[in-house]
Amino acid sequence: MVDYVIKVTIRGIRPPIWRRLRVRGSLTFAQLHKVLQAAFGWLDYHLYRFSFKDGPAVMYEDPAFPATEFWGERVRVLNPDETAIESLFEKYRRCVYEYDFGDSWRHEIVVEKKLPTTESGSLAAVCLGGRRHRPPEDVGGVLGYQEFLAIIQDENNPERDEYLDWARKDTDGRDFDPEYFNLDEINERLSYALEDTPENARDLFMTRTGLRGLLRLSGAEPIIEVGDRQYRWSRLGELLMMLEEGLTVTVKVGRRRRTRR
Repeated sequence: MVDYVIKVTIRGIRPPIWRRLRVRGSLTFAQLHKVLQAAFGWLDYHLYRFSFKDGPAVMYEDPAFPATEFWGERVRVLNPDETAIESLFEKYRRCVYEYDFGDSWRHEIVVEKKLPTTESGSLAAVCLGGRRHRPPEDVGGVLGYQEFLAIIQDENNPERDEYLDWARKDTDGRDFDPEYFNLDEINERLSYALEDTPENARDLFMTRTGLRGLLRLSGAEPIIEVGDRQYRWSRLGELLMMLEEGLTVTVKVGRRRRTRR
């Protein structure tokens, strides 16, 4: 097994927004998509594709965005769930990951190194470094992001507070700071990026007892400990978003049982 060190940079923005990641070569492109969403903090509610120059496109076919419309009749389309990244990274040293076909966030991926997978490496993806916060979702692409920055950086602009409030969906409630980068936060997200799926969300919430664990109030947000796993409030929100709308949700708080001596 091999790992790859890749540098991923959002095109068209200066100073650049980038992440350097070490990823397991056995990951599928569907899993790499999840890794990139976690590494940049995207909210994962748009379509995506990976494209290789003079090579295949890795994407879910969609009638509204057929691959042949973009690359012609000869394009070869591969399924993200069935294609391991090593099958293409061995031949192609770079590709483009496009997320959100409306805003068209094009991330250039460059394979920098190929390394043997270490026995002690339990995580399929780790962030080694990076710079700057990604743009807010649905801001309108590169030009919309430039306009957004101009407004929030002008304290006299009457729309500034409205724009900052709107962008809190992308910052866990903080004021948007384009220079913000926290390696520990990113690696925490990566630690469960491939674990959190709709199936696991149903297993977590829809058992007879539901989510049952120990509440911790230290730090910036509540944490529920379930065995050896920790679920921050923001992570629970992401898991709930994976369930079907209209379900009945019950939040129950009980006292911790005291052990009799």
